[in-house]
Amino acid sequence: MTHQPVASPAPHYLNLPGARTVTTQTVRAAAHALDRAAREQSMICLTADPGVGKTFTLHTLCEQRPDLPALHLLPRPQARPDDLRHSLYRALNLPGDPPQDPGICDDYLRHALMHPPRLVTVDEAHQLSAACIEYLRYLHDDPDPQVTIVLLASQPRLKALRSKQTLINRVAAWHLMEPLDPDEILTILPAFHALWQTTPSHTLTRLDSLWANGNLRRWAALTHQLQAIRHRHPDHPADPETLLRRLRPRLPRTA
Repeated sequence: MTHQPVASPAPHYLNLPGARTVTTQTVRAAAHALDRAAREQSMICLTADPGVGKTFTLHTLCEQRPDLPALHLLPRPQARPDDLRHSLYRALNLPGDPPQDPGICDDYLRHALMHPPRLVTVDEAHQLSAACIEYLRYLHDDPDPQVTIVLLASQPRLKALRSKQTLINRVAAWHLMEPLDPDEILTILPAFHALWQTTPSHTLTRLDSLWANGNLRRWAALTHQLQAIRHRHPDHPADPETLLRRLRPRLPRTA
Protein backbone atom coordinates (compact mmCIF):
# COMPACT_ATOMS: atom_id res chain seq x y z
CA MET A 1 0.00 0.00 0.00
CA THR A 2 1.37 3.44 -0.88
CA HIS A 3 1.11 6.40 1.48
CA GLN A 4 0.58 9.68 -0.31
CA PRO A 5 1.88 12.86 1.36
CA VAL A 6 -0.82 15.46 1.93
CA ALA A 7 -0.37 19.19 2.22
CA SER A 8 -0.85 20.73 5.64
CA PRO A 9 0.22 24.04 7.20
CA ALA A 10 0.51 22.42 10.63
CA PRO A 11 4.14 22.64 11.78
CA HIS A 12 6.12 19.46 12.20
CA TYR A 13 8.08 18.87 15.38
CA LEU A 14 11.28 21.00 15.33
CA ASN A 15 9.84 22.73 12.21
CA LEU A 16 11.67 20.02 10.33
CA PRO A 17 12.66 21.24 6.83
CA GLY A 18 11.48 18.91 4.08
CA ALA A 19 9.08 16.94 6.27
CA ARG A 20 5.80 15.94 4.67
CA THR A 21 2.49 14.94 6.19
CA VAL A 22 1.70 11.28 5.56
CA THR A 23 -1.64 9.57 6.09
CA THR A 24 -1.11 6.51 8.29
CA GLN A 25 -3.51 3.89 9.60
CA THR A 26 -3.70 5.87 12.85
CA VAL A 27 -4.55 9.11 11.01
CA ARG A 28 -7.29 7.39 9.00
CA ALA A 29 -8.83 5.92 12.14
CA ALA A 30 -8.76 9.32 13.86
CA ALA A 31 -10.39 10.88 10.78
CA HIS A 32 -13.25 8.38 10.93
CA ALA A 33 -13.74 9.06 14.66
CA LEU A 34 -13.75 12.81 14.05
CA ASP A 35 -16.22 12.62 11.16
CA ARG A 36 -18.62 10.49 13.17
CA ALA A 37 -18.44 12.88 16.11
CA ALA A 38 -19.10 15.82 13.79
CA ARG A 39 -22.19 14.15 12.33
CA GLU A 40 -23.53 13.50 15.82
CA GLN A 41 -22.21 16.76 17.33
CA SER A 42 -20.91 14.68 20.20
CA MET A 43 -17.92 14.82 22.52
CA ILE A 44 -14.91 12.54 21.94
CA CYS A 45 -11.44 12.14 23.40
CA LEU A 46 -8.33 11.49 21.32
CA THR A 47 -5.56 10.02 23.41
CA ALA A 48 -2.04 8.78 22.73
CA ASP A 49 1.37 8.46 24.30
CA PRO A 50 3.44 11.65 24.07
CA GLY A 51 5.00 12.06 20.63
CA VAL A 52 2.60 9.82 18.70
CA GLY A 53 1.12 12.90 17.02
CA LYS A 54 -2.39 13.50 18.37
CA THR A 55 -2.19 17.31 18.25
CA PHE A 56 -0.54 17.40 14.82
CA THR A 57 -3.05 14.87 13.49
CA LEU A 58 -6.03 16.83 14.76
CA HIS A 59 -4.77 20.12 13.34
CA THR A 60 -4.13 18.45 9.98
CA LEU A 61 -7.59 16.86 9.89
CA CYS A 62 -9.17 20.20 10.75
CA GLU A 63 -7.33 21.90 7.89
CA GLN A 64 -8.72 19.25 5.55
CA ARG A 65 -12.28 20.05 6.71
CA PRO A 66 -12.82 23.77 6.01
CA ASP A 67 -16.60 23.30 6.21
CA LEU A 68 -16.18 22.58 9.93
CA PRO A 69 -14.42 25.63 11.41
CA ALA A 70 -12.24 24.66 14.35
CA LEU A 71 -11.63 26.60 17.54
CA HIS A 72 -8.42 25.38 19.17
CA LEU A 73 -8.09 25.91 22.92
CA LEU A 74 -4.98 25.22 24.98
CA PRO A 75 -5.94 25.93 28.60
CA ARG A 76 -3.19 26.94 30.98
CA PRO A 77 -2.61 24.78 34.05
CA GLN A 78 -5.18 25.39 36.77
CA ALA A 79 -7.45 27.15 34.27
CA ARG A 80 -10.83 28.42 35.42
CA PRO A 81 -14.13 28.42 33.49
CA ASP A 82 -13.63 32.14 32.79
CA ASP A 83 -10.38 31.25 31.03
CA LEU A 84 -12.27 28.91 28.70
CA ARG A 85 -14.98 31.53 28.13
CA HIS A 86 -12.46 34.21 27.24
CA SER A 87 -10.42 31.85 25.05
CA LEU A 88 -13.55 30.92 23.11
CA TYR A 89 -14.52 34.58 22.80
CA ARG A 90 -11.17 35.42 21.25
CA ALA A 91 -11.11 32.31 19.05
CA LEU A 92 -14.46 33.38 17.62
CA ASN A 93 -13.03 36.86 16.85
CA LEU A 94 -15.87 38.54 18.68
CA PRO A 95 -15.52 42.35 19.02
CA GLY A 96 -13.84 43.99 21.96
CA ASP A 97 -12.76 42.33 25.18
CA PRO A 98 -14.74 39.43 26.64
CA PRO A 99 -17.44 40.65 29.05
CA GLN A 100 -16.44 40.10 32.65
CA ASP A 101 -19.96 39.01 33.57
CA PRO A 102 -20.11 35.20 32.93
CA GLY A 103 -23.78 35.26 31.95
CA ILE A 104 -23.34 38.03 29.40
CA CYS A 105 -20.23 36.39 27.98
CA ASP A 106 -22.06 33.07 27.63
CA ASP A 107 -24.92 34.79 25.80
CA TYR A 108 -22.45 36.15 23.24
CA LEU A 109 -20.83 32.74 22.88
CA ARG A 110 -24.12 30.85 22.52
CA HIS A 111 -25.26 33.24 19.81
CA ALA A 112 -21.96 32.99 17.92
CA LEU A 113 -21.94 29.18 18.13
CA MET A 114 -25.44 28.70 16.70
CA HIS A 115 -24.21 28.80 13.10
CA PRO A 116 -22.24 27.39 11.41
CA PRO A 117 -21.47 24.08 13.16
CA ARG A 118 -18.05 24.26 14.77
CA LEU A 119 -15.40 22.03 16.24
CA VAL A 120 -14.05 22.98 19.67
CA THR A 121 -10.76 21.24 20.47
CA VAL A 122 -9.22 21.28 23.93
CA ASP A 123 -5.57 20.25 24.11
CA GLU A 124 -3.98 18.93 27.31
CA ALA A 125 -7.49 18.17 28.53
CA HIS A 126 -6.14 15.88 31.25
CA GLN A 127 -5.17 18.97 33.27
CA LEU A 128 -8.65 20.54 33.23
CA SER A 129 -10.21 21.28 36.60
CA ALA A 130 -13.61 19.89 37.58
CA ALA A 131 -15.10 23.37 37.09
CA CYS A 132 -13.74 23.60 33.51
CA ILE A 133 -15.10 20.15 32.70
CA GLU A 134 -18.47 21.26 34.03
CA TYR A 135 -18.33 24.24 31.68
CA LEU A 136 -17.66 21.95 28.72
CA ARG A 137 -20.64 19.89 29.83
CA TYR A 138 -22.71 23.07 29.72
CA LEU A 139 -21.61 23.75 26.13
CA HIS A 140 -22.23 20.14 25.13
CA ASP A 141 -25.70 19.91 26.67
CA ASP A 142 -26.98 23.31 25.49
CA PRO A 143 -29.28 22.59 22.50
CA ASP A 144 -28.56 25.88 20.71
CA PRO A 145 -24.80 25.89 20.04
CA GLN A 146 -23.83 23.51 17.23
CA VAL A 147 -20.53 22.25 18.57
CA THR A 148 -18.50 19.07 18.44
CA ILE A 149 -16.04 18.89 21.31
CA VAL A 150 -12.74 17.04 20.94
CA LEU A 151 -10.58 16.53 24.00
CA LEU A 152 -6.89 15.67 23.55
CA ALA A 153 -5.23 13.89 26.45
CA SER A 154 -1.96 12.14 27.11
CA GLN A 155 -2.44 8.39 27.51
CA PRO A 156 -0.35 8.19 30.74
CA ARG A 157 -2.64 10.79 32.35
CA LEU A 158 -5.92 9.60 30.94
CA LYS A 159 -6.99 7.92 34.18
CA ALA A 160 -7.54 11.28 35.87
CA LEU A 161 -9.74 12.44 33.00
CA ARG A 162 -11.79 9.25 32.91
CA SER A 163 -12.46 9.52 36.62
CA LYS A 164 -14.70 12.55 35.95
CA GLN A 165 -18.26 11.25 36.03
CA THR A 166 -19.43 14.22 33.96
CA LEU A 167 -17.24 13.04 31.05
CA ILE A 168 -17.94 9.33 31.42
CA ASN A 169 -21.61 10.05 30.76
CA ARG A 170 -20.99 12.28 27.74
CA VAL A 171 -17.83 11.24 25.85
CA ALA A 172 -19.11 9.14 22.97
CA ALA A 173 -15.71 7.63 22.13
CA TRP A 174 -12.29 7.33 23.76
CA HIS A 175 -10.10 6.93 20.70
CA LEU A 176 -6.57 5.65 21.26
CA MET A 177 -3.99 6.64 18.62
CA GLU A 178 -1.37 3.92 18.26
CA PRO A 179 2.32 4.38 17.32
CA LEU A 180 3.41 3.39 13.83
CA ASP A 181 3.23 -0.32 13.18
CA PRO A 182 6.68 -1.82 12.45
CA ASP A 183 5.51 -2.80 8.96
CA GLU A 184 4.42 0.80 8.28
CA ILE A 185 7.87 2.16 9.00
CA LEU A 186 9.23 0.92 5.66
CA THR A 187 6.68 2.90 3.65
CA ILE A 188 5.92 5.82 5.97
CA LEU A 189 9.47 7.04 6.57
CA PRO A 190 10.49 7.42 2.89
CA ALA A 191 7.25 9.32 2.30
CA PHE A 192 7.77 11.43 5.44
CA HIS A 193 11.21 12.70 4.42
CA ALA A 194 13.46 12.27 1.38
CA LEU A 195 16.40 11.60 3.69
CA TRP A 196 15.05 8.09 4.30
CA GLN A 197 14.27 7.19 0.68
CA THR A 198 17.61 5.47 0.10
CA THR A 199 18.00 4.05 3.60
CA PRO A 200 18.06 0.23 3.67
CA SER A 201 14.98 -1.38 5.18
CA HIS A 202 16.98 -3.19 7.84
CA THR A 203 18.43 0.13 9.02
CA LEU A 204 14.97 1.69 9.37
CA THR A 205 13.80 -1.36 11.28
CA ARG A 206 16.78 -1.29 13.65
CA LEU A 207 16.47 2.46 14.23
CA ASP A 208 12.83 1.98 15.12
CA SER A 209 13.41 -0.94 17.46
CA LEU A 210 16.39 0.65 19.21
CA TRP A 211 15.14 4.21 19.42
CA ALA A 212 11.92 5.43 17.84
CA ASN A 213 9.41 2.63 18.65
CA GLY A 214 6.92 3.98 16.11
CA ASN A 215 6.94 7.42 17.77
CA LEU A 216 6.80 10.16 15.12
CA ARG A 217 8.34 12.77 17.40
CA ARG A 218 11.37 10.54 17.85
CA TRP A 219 11.59 9.94 14.11
CA ALA A 220 11.50 13.71 13.58
CA ALA A 221 14.33 14.08 16.09
CA LEU A 222 16.34 11.38 14.28
CA THR A 223 15.76 13.12 10.96
CA HIS A 224 16.86 16.42 12.47
CA GLN A 225 20.09 14.84 13.73
CA LEU A 226 20.87 13.35 10.34
CA GLN A 227 20.21 16.70 8.66
CA ALA A 228 22.63 18.32 11.12
CA ILE A 229 25.29 15.74 10.23
CA ARG A 230 24.77 16.47 6.53
CA HIS A 231 25.04 20.21 7.20
CA ARG A 232 28.32 19.79 9.09
CA HIS A 233 29.75 17.37 6.53
CA PRO A 234 28.24 18.35 3.15
CA ASP A 235 30.78 16.27 1.22
CA HIS A 236 29.78 13.09 3.04
CA PRO A 237 26.21 11.81 2.79
CA ALA A 238 24.48 11.35 6.13
CA ASP A 239 24.89 7.75 7.21
CA PRO A 240 22.05 6.30 9.31
CA GLU A 241 24.30 3.35 10.15
CA THR A 242 26.61 5.73 12.03
CA LEU A 243 23.70 6.96 14.12
CA LEU A 244 22.58 3.38 14.60
CA ARG A 245 25.95 2.45 16.06
CA ARG A 246 25.70 5.34 18.51
CA LEU A 247 22.24 4.22 19.64
CA ARG A 248 22.97 0.50 19.84
CA PRO A 249 23.29 -0.51 23.52
CA ARG A 250 26.82 -1.39 24.52
CA LEU A 251 27.46 -4.79 26.00
CA PRO A 252 29.20 -4.84 29.39
CA ARG A 253 32.81 -5.88 29.31
CA THR A 254 33.55 -9.39 30.46
CA ALA A 255 36.34 -10.13 32.90
